[in-house]
Amino acid sequence: MTKAQRTNFPGDASGRWLRYVCGMPDTIEAFKARYHDLAVVTCEWRAFGVEDPEVMATGVFRKLQTLPAPPDLKRFYKCVEFIVDMAYRTASGKKSLTETIFSGQWTMIRRGPEMPDYRIRQALAGLPMREADVLRQAFWDELTPAEMAEVNGHDAPTQQSRLDAALAHFASRLPAPESADPEAAMRGLHPGEHRRYPAE
Repeated sequence: MTKAQRTNFPGDASGRWLRYVCGMPDTIEAFKARYHDLAVVTCEWRAFGVEDPEVMATGVFRKLQTLPAPPDLKRFYKCVEFIVDMAYRTASGKKSLTETIFSGQWTMIRRGPEMPDYRIRQALAGLPMREADVLRQAFWDELTPAEMAEVNGHDAPTQQSRLDAALAHFASRLPAPESADPEAAMRGLHPGEHRRYPAE
């Protein structure tokens, strides 16, 4: 699926489109069809090298199906956090996701100065957590402002404004010539092989 096809719905296209435009909640099957690639991508970079992202994505939708409320992106990300946390706990036997982020996973961003993208990773690691989260949502998970609003609250214009501010802050911390294209720099940091949308 390309960015131009984001509103296409596989399978029962007419029924899913009707639910979408009318604001009706997805069935779990429709939600999974729409966001399977997102689940794989976001699980992969959150637990890079820890567990098969396809396995984690399956766990996300299985967990989502147990919830009493209809699926949406906010609940989806809560399930992602749960499944990724379980993957780390299984791998380490002790550490939770939060512990791993601050004591382990962030070493991926804070790798030594011999790495060619070291200063770019340092620029991202030095941002406030909220700004780094917005950048990862936009450039690693490839969420639209409307999707970001569903996850974070507020509205799409507010999310776009926050993204613009975070991107400007990130650019101000980047070395030349990367500071001229902070979007490309952010995408270049994306861990893993999977992408939500193929390159156009």
